[in-house]
Amino acid sequence: ETIVTMDTSSVKFGPGVTQELGFELSRLGVTNVMLVTDQVMSKHESVDQAILSIQKEAIKVKVFDQVRVEPTDESFKEAIRFAIDGQFDGYVAVGGGSSIDTAKAANLYATYPADFLEYVNAPIGKAVPVPGPLKPLFAIPTTSGTGSEITPNASFINNNDKRKMGINGEAIKPKYALLDPKLTISCPKF
Repeated sequence: ETIVTMDTSSVKFGPGVTQELGFELSRLGVTNVMLVTDQVMSKHESVDQAILSIQKEAIKVKVFDQVRVEPTDESFKEAIRFAIDGQFDGYVAVGGGSSIDTAKAANLYATYPADFLEYVNAPIGKAVPVPGPLKPLFAIPTTSGTGSEITPNASFINNNDKRKMGINGEAIKPKYALLDPKLTISCPKF
């Protein structure tokens, strides 16, 4: 294979770009947002910045901060229930790949409810293609390396057999990746 196609999320990069989140959501007509993060990040200024930007545009926002560092099928299902109950028309993930992948799953199953294994990759799942477009998802990574902010897959660990598996489909890819280098300053240096 010598030919590669790369169709990624729209990327906005720059110091302070998180402050443009509310404007971008408003521009798309989003009125009710689920912000997906974990408990540690929920106390971080990056989440505060995102919430302030969303609220500045008079958009409702509800925080789901129960993301697990290595998501499982059960943690995905918890986020999916939260998303269905909230009837959100937009999603924001702040954090690492776990938060972004959890937001992808929540968006998919809240938009097209189905048995959990419906969209999960074979051989464990049925690998049914995503039926259509999803609600706008904005990814704001606070780490670097996973690439989840521009990829069409969501990974999790199946609690039954402890295998890592996933859900794939171009439609689950975030609409926008807001890459704010200021948010990675607190990352550990390797």
